[in-house]
Amino acid sequence: MDKVEKIPKEIKTIWRINAIFDFLIFLIVILGMALIKMIFPGINKDFIIISQVVVSILAVIVIVSELVLIPYRWNFWTYYIDERQVELHKGYFFRKQIVIPIARVQNVTLKQGPILRIKDLQKVIVVTAAGKSEIEGIESTQAEQLKEVIMKLAQEAKNDI
Repeated sequence: MDKVEKIPKEIKTIWRINAIFDFLIFLIVILGMALIKMIFPGINKDFIIISQVVVSILAVIVIVSELVLIPYRWNFWTYYIDERQVELHKGYFFRKQIVIPIARVQNVTLKQGPILRIKDLQKVIVVTAAGKSEIEGIESTQAEQLKEVIMKLAQEAKNDI
């Protein structure tokens, strides 16, 4: 684990599915507005129509930007683990580097929802007293290995103190 690793390409499919779910939420809001317009005939219909147009435009902008930025987002999502630290790099416009000293690690959790299960991926959540950081979409076997490695290194670091 002494080199920078990229998250698997399968995460791109998961991000696409999440973008579609985001779009569906916008569609539900638009349909809800249409339902309000039909149920309450006395309400200002122009306001509802303008709101529907604005939400529709926003929905298209969100899904297009999410789908277009997926390859770019994947290129900048990396992680690095050694005996001193867990280092996460992410972000495409606003880059973020998170360094977690291995001695500060309290817990490592694996999390897999139904969407991640489609591609047999898991989130690796590294918990410290200050909060938690996630490595998105690691293959299940590799996630299990990462958990074991991080916890072993954390235990050794705590024994050294």
